[in-house]
Amino acid sequence: MDIHAPHQPVHSWRDFFTHIVIITIGLFLALMLEAGVDWLHHRHIVREARANIREEIESNHQNAQKDLTFIQQDIDRIHSNIDAIHRLRADSKNFHGSLTYSMEFSSFDAAAWTTAQDTGALGFMPYREVQDDAGLYTEQQRLNEQAVELFHRESLAMTPVFMEDNATDLTPARIESMLHDTAASLIDLQTLQQLVQQYDNACVAQLKK
Repeated sequence: MDIHAPHQPVHSWRDFFTHIVIITIGLFLALMLEAGVDWLHHRHIVREARANIREEIESNHQNAQKDLTFIQQDIDRIHSNIDAIHRLRADSKNFHGSLTYSMEFSSFDAAAWTTAQDTGALGFMPYREVQDDAGLYTEQQRLNEQAVELFHRESLAMTPVFMEDNATDLTPARIESMLHDTAASLIDLQTLQQLVQQYDNACVAQLKK
């Protein structure tokens, strides 16, 4: 914004005040124009952020639906493993069966939310709206972390099997340890299942707003 001195010499107070009024009006119009441009820019980034966040929540809702299926499948496998370990504990020398530890989980994305934070779009959105979205993204981060921890726990449950050439050579203590860790994995899976269901319900409620 440039302010220039009057091109004509000032000969009277009237000329002086006339130039002051002209400069004031010019400054006012320039500031109003700048404010209008900023307002339009803010509306644009908020509109874009809302669209991206909504699309991301929809995608995370779909991932949650997949995860509920994956978790139930894993729960069924863990139940089978527990039954097999019980048979192994009862008669390890004549045990015939298999143990399967595998986990599939579609993690939840937060790229749109992070971008909205980085661009400052959240600062121009209503507080309640930001608060609701923030709650979703905080919860999904926790679910992602829990899924990684659970995958690690399930992997460690297989440790006794890798310590022997044959499952029938496992000592009672190691069989008991494997049973304990497998049962703990089952509890964690059931807890994760409930939390993912709650998160998915929250996503659906947010998408309806």
